[in-house]
Amino acid sequence: MKQYNIHPTAIIGKNVTIECENFTLGPNSVIKDNCTIRCTEFHTKEGLYMCENVEVGRGGCFGPDSKVYIGKNVGIFENTIINPSSEVHIGDNTGIGAEVMIWTHGAWLDVMQGFPADFGPVTIGNDVWLPARSIVLPNVTIGNNTVIGIGSIINRDIPEGSLAAGSPCKVIKKNYYPKQLSPDKRLNIIDNIVKDYRRLAEYKSLVVDLEFTEEVIILTHSDGDTVYNLKNRTMSGKINDISEDFRDYLRRRGIKIFTKNNFKSI
Repeated sequence: MKQYNIHPTAIIGKNVTIECENFTLGPNSVIKDNCTIRCTEFHTKEGLYMCENVEVGRGGCFGPDSKVYIGKNVGIFENTIINPSSEVHIGDNTGIGAEVMIWTHGAWLDVMQGFPADFGPVTIGNDVWLPARSIVLPNVTIGNNTVIGIGSIINRDIPEGSLAAGSPCKVIKKNYYPKQLSPDKRLNIIDNIVKDYRRLAEYKSLVVDLEFTEEVIILTHSDGDTVYNLKNRTMSGKINDISEDFRDYLRRRGIKIFTKNNFKSI
């Protein structure tokens, strides 16, 4: 018997096809228009953001190992293909860029004549950035805290904390992430973000004031103050459309503050 567990706060767009024996969509998750999910099991934790035209399926996607497990606050962007002939695991806070392909099987020519065939699971760790048009092949594990270069072909395991790129993908720097930034470097990053948002707010005709330290940004708007704590990633004070707009801007600049609300901008 099929079991579908969709949290009340989850949003599913138009023309979405879901064919699973077991399906779980966690809190504050979004599946946008024209997505397809075909596999035996598909399970997400909270905060999935799946963009338009993502396809989960293809090639033997209803077997006993055709399972997809996705952690918290994962982004999967436009036109990505995930093939779950074998299990696919994607860890927390991982981003899968546009037009990425993740394959767990590959075969065509006669293996009895020595031609290659490859079948096996794919595991992508926590805090991984797998950018646009990268391709992950079967039997690959990408370790936690790893950044892959755009358009890479990953045909071997990539160790934790790496910067890796290429076709085939090779490790460029080991034990590179995460980094411990100096207070001055952190302040410089925040200063640039605040300067850029001031320009954007002016363009949008938003009346705001921004003050900041290394750990806190205070946004002043018509309803009062909103405090963004960058250390524990919380948001407090007066919440309105303007404060949510700035929270979404922080997300786009690589500082994610999650609340019970989905990200949205003005």
